[in-house]
Amino acid sequence: MQYCAVALLCFALLLSAGLGRQGDTAALLRDTDDFMRTIQVVDWLDGQGWSDTVQRRLDPPEGVDMHWSRLADLPLAASVSLAEPWLGRAAAVHLAALTVPPVLGALLALTFLWGAVPLLPNRRAPLPVVMVATLIVPFGFMLPGRVDHHGLQLLLIALAMGCLFRTLQPSDLWPAVGLGIAGGISLAIGLETLPFLGAAAVILSLAWAGRRGTASALACFGAVLTASSLVLLLLTRPPSAWTAMACDSMSLVHVALSATVFAGGVAALALDRLRSGKSWPWRLVTVSGVGIAGLALVVAVFPQCAGGPYAGLSGDIGYWLLRVNEAQSLADLFGWKPRVAVSAVILPLAALAALGWQWMRASDRSDPRRLALAVLVLTGLAVTAWQVRGMGHAALAAGFALIPLAAAAGERARRSRRMSVRLGLLGCVPLACAFAVIAPVKLMPGPVATGWKDGCDVTAVLAALNDPAGLGAEQRTLAAPIDAGPALLFLTRHGVLAGPYHRNVRGLTDNRRIFAGTEAEARATVVERGVDAILFCRKFEGLSNYANRPAFLDDRLAAGRPPGWLIPVARGEGIALYRVAPDTVAAR
Repeated sequence: MQYCAVALLCFALLLSAGLGRQGDTAALLRDTDDFMRTIQVVDWLDGQGWSDTVQRRLDPPEGVDMHWSRLADLPLAASVSLAEPWLGRAAAVHLAALTVPPVLGALLALTFLWGAVPLLPNRRAPLPVVMVATLIVPFGFMLPGRVDHHGLQLLLIALAMGCLFRTLQPSDLWPAVGLGIAGGISLAIGLETLPFLGAAAVILSLAWAGRRGTASALACFGAVLTASSLVLLLLTRPPSAWTAMACDSMSLVHVALSATVFAGGVAALALDRLRSGKSWPWRLVTVSGVGIAGLALVVAVFPQCAGGPYAGLSGDIGYWLLRVNEAQSLADLFGWKPRVAVSAVILPLAALAALGWQWMRASDRSDPRRLALAVLVLTGLAVTAWQVRGMGHAALAAGFALIPLAAAAGERARRSRRMSVRLGLLGCVPLACAFAVIAPVKLMPGPVATGWKDGCDVTAVLAALNDPAGLGAEQRTLAAPIDAGPALLFLTRHGVLAGPYHRNVRGLTDNRRIFAGTEAEARATVVERGVDAILFCRKFEGLSNYANRPAFLDDRLAAGRPPGWLIPVARGEGIALYRVAPDTVAAR
C-alpha cells in the first residue's frame, strides 16, 4: 500500500508538469524524437503495417525505413485507441502524450522499490520509500510529452536490475528468466540496453567464478535472452529483414551476442559437472575465455558492426550528429552545458563513494550485491562518458546503489526515540541526492536545455503552410533545417527532405547541398528533388557552420536577400518561408 501511494504521488507530480501546456500538443511534445514517435504511432493506427516502419513523408517519395521498434509504440497507441471513440483523434493523441509518460514514471517508482528489496542489509532493515527522490534524472524522461522510447526502456532496465539482484540470491531460476525477458524486450526497443546486459552477464560470471552464484542462473539468463531476442526479431521485423545485418536495431548480430552469454553459462555448467574448476582463477579464466571467444566470433562474422551503430556514417551526412544532444560525449557536454554535465555524473560518483565506504566497513567483502551495484554504476558512467544518452541509466543504477546506505540510516532511525532524529535519518540520503542533482542546474552558470521551439518555431508560419488556397492545397516537399523536420511532419501534411536520423542518408545529403552548397548546387538539387518550399530559421545554427564550404543559400537567407528563384510567403521572428518560383518548378 505504501509503494502504491508513492507511485500515485510520482504520477501526480509528473502529470502536473504538463498541465500548463495541455491545450497544445505541439508544445507538449518536447523534442524531435517525440514528434516522430507520435507520427509513427498515428501512421500505424491509420493502417500502416506492424512491421512497416517506413516514414514515407521523410525524404519522399521513397521515405526512410526508421530503425525504431513498434514495441515502444504500444503504450501510446493503446491510449489513443481507447480515448479516440469519445474524444476524437486530436484530443486522444494529446491525452496520450500527457498521461502515458507519467504512468510509466509511476510504474518506474514501483519497480524501483520492488527491485531494491534484495539490496537491504537484512530482512528487518526498513526500505525508505523516499529513495525514489534519487530518480530525478530518469523521471526527466517521463515528463508529459516525452513519448519516445527512453521512458519505457528505463522501466524495463529497472525491472531487469531487480531480477538481477534476486538472481544473486540463488533460490530458483525465475529471476534469471525475468532478467532474460526484460533484457530481450528492452534490447528490441533500443540498443542503449546492450552495455547493461553485458554488465549483467559479467556480474553473473564473476559471482559464479567466486562461488557466490550458480552456473544454472547464468545459463538460464543467456538462454532466455537469446530466445526472447530471436522471437522479438521475428515478431517485430518484416521477413525481408530477418537476416539483414543491421547494426542500429535488433538483428542477428544482437541475437549472436546473446548466444555468447548462453555459451558462457553452458561452459560453467559443464565445468561444475566435471568438477574440474576448483579454484576461482580457473573458473574465471574459463568463463572469460568463452566470452572473449564468442565476442571475437561475432566480430568476425559481423565486422561491419564492430564500430557501433554509426560506424558507417559518411562525412557528408555526419554533420547532423554534432547537434544531437544525447549523442554528445560527456567531455563535450562539460564544454557546452557544464551544469547539465555535473548533474549527470554527481549521483553515480556519490554512489561509488558510498559503495566503497560500505565495502571497507563490511565484514563480508565478497557480497555479490555490492559487486553488481559497482559494475552497473561504472557501466552507466562509461556509457555516459561516450554518449550522454546513458545518463538516465547511470542515475537509475546509482539510485539502487544508494539503497543500502539509506537502509542503514533507516535502521538507525528505527532505533531512535526522537521523531526529529528519525525523520532526519530517513530523509538525509534522498534529500542530499536530490539536492546534488538539482543544485548544479540551478546554481551553476551556463545555458540550460532548450526545447524544439527555441531552435525553430515553425508554428509562426504554420498558417501559410496549411493554407488550402496556397501551399496547403496539396502535399508538398519542403527543405528545412533538420531539427524542424519532425515538427513539420506532425503539424502539416507535407513531406520534408531531412530529419536528424542517420538512415536519412539521401535527404541529409541533399538538404546540405541546398543550404550549404553553391548556388548552382542548391538550385539543381531543388529541381531534382522536387522541392516546393524552403523554410529558413535564423536561430538555427545553419549547416554552413559545419560544411567548410560555400553556403550560398544559408548566407543569403540569413542576410534577408533570397535569390530570385525563391518567393517570400510568410515571416515570423527569426523564421521565413519561401516558395520555389514557377519557372524553377517548370524546369523539372
